[in-house]
Amino acid sequence: MKRDFKVFPKDDNGDVLWSAHQHGLKIGEAYIVQYALIFPEFNDALKFSVFLLRQGYWVQVNELEDHPGYTAEVLLKMILDVTHEEITGAEDWLAKQSASLKGKNDGWEIQQDQPKEVADYEFIELSNG
Repeated sequence: MKRDFKVFPKDDNGDVLWSAHQHGLKIGEAYIVQYALIFPEFNDALKFSVFLLRQGYWVQVNELEDHPGYTAEVLLKMILDVTHEEITGAEDWLAKQSASLKGKNDGWEIQQDQPKEVADYEFIELSNG
């Protein structure tokens, strides 16, 4: 199997998607993708998780001990058509929305089970007002 760099660009996300594709992931199909974001302050992680919950995302907040300078982690699950563009777009959106709370992306993973139903989603902006 030869890598198509238009589908799997030469960057971290492209490398992960290429590896997953080689292990049976169907690019362009809907999967549950879990993202992790880390925050210096636990209360800021809670604020961000409420923002995500109000949009209908599955969210979990955990205390952190193994990331110096960060006290909390927010895990969230999104249903995405798994492509480099979708993965990277969601990652960029999460980084932008969490920036005012000093949040930082800490990775993502694709759940192996495909969702039974795919809900439409729309990204909205976080307002701190």
